[in-house]
Amino acid sequence: MKEEKVTINLLNWLESNGWKIICYDFPQSGTGVLLHPNSEENRTAKNKGGIIPDIIAVKNNCALFFENKNRFYEPDFNKIFLLRTEQNYSNSLIQLLKGHNVKVIYYGIAISDVEKEIKKSKLHLEKIQFLISTDEKKNITIHYDAEGIFTET
Repeated sequence: MKEEKVTINLLNWLESNGWKIICYDFPQSGTGVLLHPNSEENRTAKNKGGIIPDIIAVKNNCALFFENKNRFYEPDFNKIFLLRTEQNYSNSLIQLLKGHNVKVIYYGIAISDVEKEIKKSKLHLEKIQFLISTDEKKNITIHYDAEGIFTET
């Protein structure tokens, strides 16, 4: 399954469960929203240090920040961990979410529902707040939900 399909399945599932999609990006499409780091010293070039989330969705005063892949990709787990702990993109996120009354942002990963990829991903759960997989039939499986985000979904 391609990353685009992971993203499409997640977008449909999120919307059907009452989440409002704020932005999304398909690989190499250039359609996503670029978030800039808070520190101006990294802005020597227009997009230097910027990141593009795969999906940001909001519901009930919380936002979800997704990185999506068709396989385990450790750099995305590390990126999520740094986003959560260092808050280096908080100004861009606040601006993007302005008007949505968001009080908390949860960060996680969505991947293809491939057993070996899920097993590898589960070795890095301390870096994320949720892990979701999807398959070709559009089934969604929540493997990890540290904050109980999806308990009512």
